[in-house]
Amino acid sequence: MFASGIFQKQGDGTPEEKLWRAVIARTLEEWVRGPLRYSRKAEEFLFHDNRDFPAVCSSAGMDAHTLRKRLIAIRARGFKLENLPFRSRKNKPTDPQTQAMFGQRAYGI
Repeated sequence: MFASGIFQKQGDGTPEEKLWRAVIARTLEEWVRGPLRYSRKAEEFLFHDNRDFPAVCSSAGMDAHTLRKRLIAIRARGFKLENLPFRSRKNKPTDPQTQAMFGQRAYGI
């Protein structure tokens, strides 16, 4: 998805660019696979934010307009989760007693 048309500079980039690319990748992952609340926030950022989104893309060495255009095309045709290269989330079983124990340890109880 991140073909050379999106990147303004070729190569791995600076550590700062790598960091901002990771931010964008995480936002994409939240949009596709995140809980509904995070998915909506990610969609708002990716498709409607005209202040921070271009700044983040610029910091990542990416063209915001091209990325957004491609994301709009992906959203328009729909996507299948199994075809996306994101790691899958595992639903961990929650044990209320274990969770309470960790919370108490954090507060020294």
